[in-house]
Amino acid sequence: MTGPEPAPLTAEDLPIRVPLIHGETTASYLTRTATANGLPTPALLDALGGDGGALPEDGLTPQREEIRLPAEALARLALLVDRDADQLARALPSLTAEQLAGAEGLHVEPWPDELGAAPLPACPLCMEPGAWLTANGHRWHPCGCGRRWMAGDDGGYLVDTGRLPDLSRALLRHRALVHRLGPTGDALTSDAHQVMLWWWVNGQIGAQVWREREDALGLGRHRRRAAPVVVYPETVTLAEAMWTWEERRRKSAADPEKWIAEVGRLIAPTGVVSRRERAPLDYWLELHRPESAGRAPGGTTSERRWNRLPELHHRPHPEEHGPLRAPSCLMWVYGLPLTSTTGVCPQCNGRAPSCRWVPYPGCTGPGRRTR
Repeated sequence: MTGPEPAPLTAEDLPIRVPLIHGETTASYLTRTATANGLPTPALLDALGGDGGALPEDGLTPQREEIRLPAEALARLALLVDRDADQLARALPSLTAEQLAGAEGLHVEPWPDELGAAPLPACPLCMEPGAWLTANGHRWHPCGCGRRWMAGDDGGYLVDTGRLPDLSRALLRHRALVHRLGPTGDALTSDAHQVMLWWWVNGQIGAQVWREREDALGLGRHRRRAAPVVVYPETVTLAEAMWTWEERRRKSAADPEKWIAEVGRLIAPTGVVSRRERAPLDYWLELHRPESAGRAPGGTTSERRWNRLPELHHRPHPEEHGPLRAPSCLMWVYGLPLTSTTGVCPQCNGRAPSCRWVPYPGCTGPGRRTR
């Protein structure tokens, strides 16, 4: 004889409202909510119209899976946690109208097995231990508190940067650049980061100081993981220099060779960027060529700056807040060879700047510029 059916969950069964974290995954938020209120996660999913038995045998793992909710499940969740549905949708990217429209019932799906898809562990100092953030194509970035870097590679990891104040000072300079230039400042920082990682892979420019930082962070055995972090101060220095070229390249006397010489004096230990070291700078200059000083479209100075950038920066428009969120125009992928081994673009056969390393869906062909 079976016992009575358990009473459905109500808001009274969830008296503790966990704080909303902007950018958190839905699986992470539901797991935190259930745990804080002493409930098994399957019970909460059942209350949202799901089937707790559909979870993986070893349980829900937010860094491995995401939960997709239909609109009616979001309405139930809002009642249970005593929050407005729009408030939940603004905080949790998987609950936006576009995501809800594509959801066919409540279900669990694994994160794609590709770089930039896995979620990032949230900073435990200013968010909550155990929370996970959606990556949206961004594999790493410093936390706003300046004391941790969050990365989604290798199952997710955090880097404690408190031992190196230079990294926090670089974040302040990065913020100042974005405050002054808008999303253009972040786009140029993403470009500079790509250049620095190129140099790290090849053991160029700042190899000695980067190795010292890796050791100071206690990541001497995981240098590949440390690389995005330890190149950050030089990244911001190069981004500032890239802005000087952005201002200069619309003037008749713009000289790329003079600019590269200035970069060498700023960054290279010898004061000179060698022929081998300048390869990524040459690729960047190919996209940011000298051109006429026509007025770009846009209602504000920030918008006009953004619209002057090559189109490869515009995928998509950087609506997210935080450092290293705007896309770079340098398409090579850290962790893959500097020459593409994943495929050749059928449009340009790998000759367009967008497709030298990996095929780009928006390729315009070899004979046309990407802006």
